[in-house]
Amino acid sequence: MIITIGRQLCSGGSEIGKKLSESLGIAYYDKELIVIASKESGLSAKLFEKADERTQKGISAGLFDSRFQFMGNTAIAYGWLSNDTFFKIQSDVIRNLAEKQSCVFIGRCADYILRNRKDCFKIFLSASDEDRIRKIMESENISVEKARDIMKDADKKRAAYYNYYTNKTWGAGASYDICINTSLFGIDGTVSVIEEMIKKLPF
Repeated sequence: MIITIGRQLCSGGSEIGKKLSESLGIAYYDKELIVIASKESGLSAKLFEKADERTQKGISAGLFDSRFQFMGNTAIAYGWLSNDTFFKIQSDVIRNLAEKQSCVFIGRCADYILRNRKDCFKIFLSASDEDRIRKIMESENISVEKARDIMKDADKKRAAYYNYYTNKTWGAGASYDICINTSLFGIDGTVSVIEEMIKKLPF
């Protein structure tokens, strides 16, 4: 079983994903994907962090085949690498992990990358603006105005990233199997709702 979780900032995506992985006894991947992609490509993890869930292109966009070569587990890069290149590498990592084991993936267009798998349950999590702003204020110790700006900026960047690489709409019901407002159920309640849904899946 593969579970992919798209999420708004501070909607509880990471926490819910971790709780699901622990409850189901399956692997969990979020930032861990950056470490794995770095090791398998031979490129610095800092490069992947800089490109993580962003669409800005470098000068070599579209030149993946000619600019990037793999020799075993070693990557040799010539010139600048675009974010499209990092997306391709990370996509291969996601597909390879999904082939080996059941797991939960957080963000990074995993639902689209694994769209041809029949054992993939695609989830999107949202929350009320009030709850999200409150969580941002608490975690960053900032004002309401600054928290709201961070929220809007994060939504804009995640939507741009998802829409760019998938030609679908981030957060739209048609892009996922189920969309849940975590403000209605809370973290543990949302985990319980998803677990009940999983029991009814045909795979």
